[in-house]
Amino acid sequence: MASIFISYKRENLAKVQPLVEALRSSGLEVWWDQDIAPDAPWEQTIERELEAAKVVIVAWSQAAAASENVKAEARRARNQGKLIQTFVEPCEPPLFFGERQGVDLSNWNGAANDHRFQTALTAARAILSGKRPPAGVGYAPKKRAPWATLTAAFVFLSAVLGFVSNLGGARDAVCEIGAIHDACLRAGLIQPTGPSLAEQQRRLVTAIAGHWARGDRDCSTALDYAVTLGEDGRAYRIRATAPDFDSTLQVESIDPSAGLVTARETRPGPSGLRQEWQFRPNGDLLDIKDQAGTSTPLARCG
Repeated sequence: MASIFISYKRENLAKVQPLVEALRSSGLEVWWDQDIAPDAPWEQTIERELEAAKVVIVAWSQAAAASENVKAEARRARNQGKLIQTFVEPCEPPLFFGERQGVDLSNWNGAANDHRFQTALTAARAILSGKRPPAGVGYAPKKRAPWATLTAAFVFLSAVLGFVSNLGGARDAVCEIGAIHDACLRAGLIQPTGPSLAEQQRRLVTAIAGHWARGDRDCSTALDYAVTLGEDGRAYRIRATAPDFDSTLQVESIDPSAGLVTARETRPGPSGLRQEWQFRPNGDLLDIKDQAGTSTPLARCG
């Protein structure tokens, strides 16, 4: 396990790679998602490395600030007191990171002797040694969640009273509070409504499967997508085949609220990197966006 975890959005890979290389050249063990083996379970590997890391460096950009995955990683690191914030392009950080403490690397040329990189390096070494880093790099000591005590008290009171008659709807009203909702579910005080997140994700990713063609082409040149679930029962893969094409992608994230599935090639291409693709299925239509941001609309065949 590496000591430092890099959290970033794939669109910023070219800007983040110099940071990874500079940290490694400085003698630090660094992990980022480019280190994931093609056959490794994507989400489980990231979660394991994130938890094991002693320092998490988030590279904020407009894309990263809008990414639920990046925000979740940064939030966990902040709560655990091991977050360092950097900015690889000018942007506003997400809500609750609005203090904008961080190291501005937006114009950094990759030089290890640059004072901005040295600030991030000094902060990382300080956290690794158990010390508080210099002010202004986004470090936050671990704190007990402000709702934790209230949640525990509510669940205990609910268990005692039973809320047998729902007290005129009071139980349901209180359980709608976001910080308490999960505790109510675990305590069995309310029942989940609608399909679970896992079911929503399954429906979205499996909607990609089928025969697809561009509007200016007939279905004799259709692109076939097959969706499979890995042996671990969690990681999805998408196999894309055509008469002169065959590629397998590992699903990285599934966001039902945005109707978006993000996947990455399991094998490096000519550039040495595994390209990322975004899929947005909508009934008999499918929009595909490549890493350069080019969208290709497809329609289902047959």
